[in-house]
Amino acid sequence: MSENFENKVRLIIQHRIQEENFGVSELAAELGLSRSQALRKIKAATGKSINRLIRDIRLEESTKLLGDEDLTASEIAYRVGFSSPSYFNKCFLDRYGVTPGEYKRDSEIGHGTSIQTKSTSKKKPLFIVFFFIIIIITAIYSTIGNKKETPANLTSIAVLPLLDFSESHDKDYLTDGITEAITLELARNESIRVISRGSAMKYKNEKKLSSEIAEELGVDLLLEGSVLSGNDTLRVVVQLIKPYPEERHIWQNSYDRNHSDILGLIRNVSNEIASEISDVVEPDATRQKTYKVDPKAYDLYLRGRHLWNTQNIKKEALLTAVDYLKEALKIDPEFAQAYVTLAESYISINALIGDNEEKMLYRENARVAIDKALELDQSLAEAFVTKGNLASKLDWDWETMKQMAEKALQLEPSNAGAHLTLSNYYVVTGNYNKAIDEAILAQKLDPVNPQVGCLVAERYYIAQEYASAIEKYLEVINLYPNYGWAYHNLGFVYMKAGETEKGVETWQQLQIVRGHQELYDCYDEHPYQFCFNYFLENAKANDPKFCSNPVVISLVDMLVDDPRSALEYLDIAKRYKNEDLPVMITYPDFYALHQQEEFQKIAEEVGVKLPI
Repeated sequence: MSENFENKVRLIIQHRIQEENFGVSELAAELGLSRSQALRKIKAATGKSINRLIRDIRLEESTKLLGDEDLTASEIAYRVGFSSPSYFNKCFLDRYGVTPGEYKRDSEIGHGTSIQTKSTSKKKPLFIVFFFIIIIITAIYSTIGNKKETPANLTSIAVLPLLDFSESHDKDYLTDGITEAITLELARNESIRVISRGSAMKYKNEKKLSSEIAEELGVDLLLEGSVLSGNDTLRVVVQLIKPYPEERHIWQNSYDRNHSDILGLIRNVSNEIASEISDVVEPDATRQKTYKVDPKAYDLYLRGRHLWNTQNIKKEALLTAVDYLKEALKIDPEFAQAYVTLAESYISINALIGDNEEKMLYRENARVAIDKALELDQSLAEAFVTKGNLASKLDWDWETMKQMAEKALQLEPSNAGAHLTLSNYYVVTGNYNKAIDEAILAQKLDPVNPQVGCLVAERYYIAQEYASAIEKYLEVINLYPNYGWAYHNLGFVYMKAGETEKGVETWQQLQIVRGHQELYDCYDEHPYQFCFNYFLENAKANDPKFCSNPVVISLVDMLVDDPRSALEYLDIAKRYKNEDLPVMITYPDFYALHQQEEFQKIAEEVGVKLPI
């Protein structure tokens, strides 16, 4: 490939750099090549995909603009074509090892920061992290105590993942457990909007300024801290930060316990911190007592819950989590929280299994576990959320699902999962506006969780608000470029919106994310209709590489105009109570089947109200 070709490509990208939607199709058109020709030629010339090349050039141009003192990092993000400042920050940090703000600040004070990609310089980010840790520790220990300052109208908070400062650095399960315990305790307070654990955990091991994190999460306060673990002692150090207008520490404290009293540590630290912060935000707020569980059982519970929370869609990790939780319950059979996490682990395993008979077994196990949890403790919001979701999955009992979600919100007003459950309720009962409202409330509580973002987008799609659905899916992809489910769903939205080429391009990108070279090549070498049929042929032959979800198969059947097969696979989904069926049957893709008696019968048995 000639150097002139590479220069031509670079000039085209630089000329259109402000266009956030400039991508593969647009560059191919400028070059006078087909999409597949452009992909191959640029890959051969640069060793990069087109999307990666465009992103790298955008970042290179941003470093030039960061020297302009009149431009903020957010303004620069839009000038070089990023759809959001948060995604720009993430990409910049990934490539150069510092945030745009850090680079700009160093440039302004004359430090002359020289940025290099992570592939050539890995020591700098580690040094920066270590440097900031030293600063944090020094600040905490120099001002340790019980200082309080009553801020006005500060009602939203994120509990950031506590840092593991133990010598062995093997206490992740403990630090995550304390983080989650504090989050759950704070979420009981009606006057505080508490960001969910899922969104807060995104910032584990990330180097960002407090103001950046607060802006991305939309909160007034941040709680951060660390755990120091020795042979016989544990110390938890925490501090409450107000990031705006200037970063200010408004309260801090430390908690010391004997290492053998891990339960006492977690229980007392979470309760005391919640109490202190509640007093800062709302004096005299009521708090609930915590069940006194056996310490060894609690340790096993934390290990199991840690695996469930960080499962990464791996069945083996979930099965290990189940083993830990069962062992904890042998020691302490009245430990309600362990039953809740056991039920959730069974539900997660169920979602990974293709065999429908085995799926039913795990669902029933989940039902038994959650019923036991509620028999033991009626104060756990998460137990009611799980109970509600199982009522929908196992029984299609929508009213019970709604009642459980509402009960959870009475106990824990900041429970994002309960709002999502209500959103599902409004979908199946045909109230799409309320379904969107509840999903948006969930996203405010869990703002950087890709699953929640995709569910908001899905609600817009169900309501046939295609532009809003596309925007939301792209927001998820900007934050999580490898989140496959966003590409999967976005492709259907593009197809329904009449943007066929973008739909096909999105699905081809999905194959890159999933490492499915065979299907990726199919899109390159054949018309997309051929690829749809190729997918269906393999999926219906039960090839797990392609698909085992009968509702997804029926969606693709509709794309190739095979309503008879679509109805057949919807019936299979109904027979085995597929967890996706009740919501997905409302998709616009199935509108052509609404007059079919078989379709109406399926919807009636599921209990879903179809749009008129």
